Amino acid sequence: MKARWIFILITLIGLTSCEDINRRSPVPYVPVSYTLNITSEYPHFVVDNGYQTMTITQRRYEYDNIGYAGLLVWIAMDGQYHAADLCCPHCLKKNQPVEVEGLYAICPICDEHFDLSFGFAYPTQGVTKDPLRQYRVSRNESFTGLSLRIIN
Repeated sequence: MKARWIFILITLIGLTSCEDINRRSPVPYVPVSYTLNITSEYPHFVVDNGYQTMTITQRRYEYDNIGYAGLLVWIAMDGQYHAADLCCPHCLKKNQPVEVEGLYAICPICDEHFDLSFGFAYPTQGVTKDPLRQYRVSRNESFTGLSLRIIN
């Protein structure tokens, strides 16, 4: 009987710890599918160059999907690539994306600050409790070089 309760407890912990990163975001769900070829298009945007950010507000090709207000891609202090929507989860203004200043994404309307340094884009100043809507980033290193695939 004791083993059954332990199994149930471990199962519940496992199910609740795998929370989707976008489950509670107030930013509207919009498909995201974008590929950055780092080697040929953005050779300066590599981990070896330290902390960096890039914003994408225009589609290059008709099959590109860049989220609700655009994409924010950055290299955090963990040395990993991260991506989020440019829409502030407090204002929800598609045409007023957050702006990047150093290690923060700042909403030009409500002055919400989102800390990008550790890759989570959590709010540090303002009234919202919601982080920026994050997207998955996968690295692909091949004979043509390094590329990033951003999807939701």
